[in-house]
Amino acid sequence: MLKSKNLPAQKSILICPLDWGLGHASRMVPIIKRLDAGGHRVVVAADGAGLKFLQNYFPHLKFIRFPGFKPQYSRSNTQVFQMLRSVPKALKSFKKDHRFVEKIIINQKIDGLISDNRFGAYTNQVPSVFITHQLHIRIPAFWLFLKPLVDAINTHYIKRFDQLWIPDSLHEPRLSGKLSFPALQNLNTYYIGVQSRFSLSDQNLEKDIDILFLLSGPEPQRSLLEEKIIAQSAKIPASFCLLRGVPGMNSAAYHLSKNLLAYDHADDQTFSTLIQRAKTIVARAGYSSIMDLIALGRTAWLVPTPGQTEQEYLAAYLNKKQWFKTINQQQFDLTKILNSNTFENHEFSFNPKTANFEVIDNWADSL
Repeated sequence: MLKSKNLPAQKSILICPLDWGLGHASRMVPIIKRLDAGGHRVVVAADGAGLKFLQNYFPHLKFIRFPGFKPQYSRSNTQVFQMLRSVPKALKSFKKDHRFVEKIIINQKIDGLISDNRFGAYTNQVPSVFITHQLHIRIPAFWLFLKPLVDAINTHYIKRFDQLWIPDSLHEPRLSGKLSFPALQNLNTYYIGVQSRFSLSDQNLEKDIDILFLLSGPEPQRSLLEEKIIAQSAKIPASFCLLRGVPGMNSAAYHLSKNLLAYDHADDQTFSTLIQRAKTIVARAGYSSIMDLIALGRTAWLVPTPGQTEQEYLAAYLNKKQWFKTINQQQFDLTKILNSNTFENHEFSFNPKTANFEVIDNWADSL
């Protein structure tokens, strides 16, 4: 039972989402809503696009800029060398993040902490939670000899937290496959269901967009896919719409060509409406994007970011389940997608377990 928002705040809870794109911030929305509605004082420490997104979503909350490590991505189809070069800098940044968080906890009188994939945002002062769907990080076949080291580092940081929350179901049907299962030993782990700020709509809109493109993810790969979309769509007589995924820029629709309508970013209502109007959807294989599509009852063609092993695994796994289709960026072909008659993505029949707010409520009440 939710407490009235007229009552005094019960606990002060610090939220620290990773700032590598919008996904980690956006999937925190239902959790923040739940805590806020329960009368808790929520403090958000974030940076970049995720900070701006959450500030717009929750203008009444307390926000603290939390700068951190930002990886550099390659234009090539592998990110391994780039990531290996980044490891020393990342580990140094985690220590800096930890010291920063400890100061926030003291200054803001924090009672509990939730970190979404931000390894350095751990503390020994108050109960803490780590949110991730990647317990078992995928490694390219050539680099499998590094997997024990990668697993050890991942587990080492996750176990600095008191609880682990996984945005997926414990039992099948499971969205993240082997990424999040089996659970780590000797750690309080809870599968909290699909986390999305969206829900199914009862509207029945005409499907007048042949393909809706949902771009997201790091540069330069975001722009490389966008260039392919613009070039190929100009040669095809169909109706296209592109959500470019560049927050902070123009929010009004504009035409990139006579048949390609574009938004730099869209509010939730616009996003939901475009999803309903689209006959076919093409999206990156980011886990938060996948959860949003499922919450809205849609499936899509997934285009994993080249070199991101997590997205490549998710796209292949969900394609094998016949829940989504996939095409890689190098072979991206709009004609193939338009002409496919084996994949009707008007509706999505898979019904995953929705958010398990009982876990969240119990944790907050125990602080």
